[in-house]
Amino acid sequence: MKFVAAIFFALILLCSQTAHADTDQVEAREVARINNCTPKKIDVYQQSLGPEGSTTYRVDCTMAKTGDNTAKGADALLISCKQSLCELLRPLAGENK
Repeated sequence: MKFVAAIFFALILLCSQTAHADTDQVEAREVARINNCTPKKIDVYQQSLGPEGSTTYRVDCTMAKTGDNTAKGADALLISCKQSLCELLRPLAGENK
């Protein structure tokens, strides 16, 4: 009986973490939009586990068509999320994955 209860508890934790990760991606997308980045792709860049865990996302931006004389801005952003609160860490200009 204890074994079944342990498995049930583990499944509940796993499902809650998955739902939390989906919420973080939505929040990261919104932070990117606020910082003039139309999100094209969102990838997990770094993740720490535990009660104080956080996830850092790399958000690739869709770049607008501009002339050759304009300076190129950041083509990706690093956004950190902790308990569904996300903030911009730094822009990534011209860096590869």
